[in-house]
Amino acid sequence: MKHMKKIILMQLPAPVEQALMEHLGTFGEFETVSAGGNFHDVAADDPDLVVAAAEVRVPGCPVLLLSFARPYRLGALLRQIGQMIAQPVLYIDDIAIGDYIFKPQEKVLSREENDDIALTDREVDILAYLARHNKTPVSRDALLKNVWQYQEGVDTHTLETHIYRLRQKIEASAEEPRILLTVEGGYRLHLPETAV
Repeated sequence: MKHMKKIILMQLPAPVEQALMEHLGTFGEFETVSAGGNFHDVAADDPDLVVAAAEVRVPGCPVLLLSFARPYRLGALLRQIGQMIAQPVLYIDDIAIGDYIFKPQEKVLSREENDDIALTDREVDILAYLARHNKTPVSRDALLKNVWQYQEGVDTHTLETHIYRLRQKIEASAEEPRILLTVEGGYRLHLPETAV
C-alpha cells in the first residue's frame, strides 16, 4: 500500500482551496485537509506540506506561502506542490538542534565557534523527519519506511548505523545522548522550545 502524503490547506480563499482539494484528490497520492482559518497545532496533524495564505512555521515541514497579490496558474501551483513533496528538505527552514543550527538546504550543522559539520543526504532526511515529529517518538519502522522507502519488516541495521554516526556528530558523548534520544517507541530529537 502506498503512503499517502498529507497536505494541510490553511486560510486559503474558498475557490483556491476547493480547486486544490479537487485536483490533488485526482492523483490518489495525497490526503488533503482543510484547516480553514485555524492556527491549531498544525504539527500535530503530521503534515508532509502546508499550503497557507498566512505565515506559519512547522519544524521539519515545508510550507508553501501563497500571496494573492498576483494570480496563480493552477498547473504551476500543482507543480510547485509536487516539487516540495518530492524534495522537502530543499524547502525546510533552519532548525535549532542542541548547540547547532541544522541547515537542511545546505546539508550542514552549524555552530558559531566551530566549522560546519557536513551531513549526508540520509542524515539530513533523518533529522528533518525527527524534527517534524519532535513531540512524539518515531519508530524504527516509520523511519525506514519514510526515509528509505523500505517495506515493513525489513531486517537491516542501516538506521542504527546512521543514528550512531549522527550522534557522533551532534552529541558531546554519543554513549550518553541528550539530543538524539532513544525512547520507548523509537527515536526523538530533543529540540529547544523556541525551535518548535
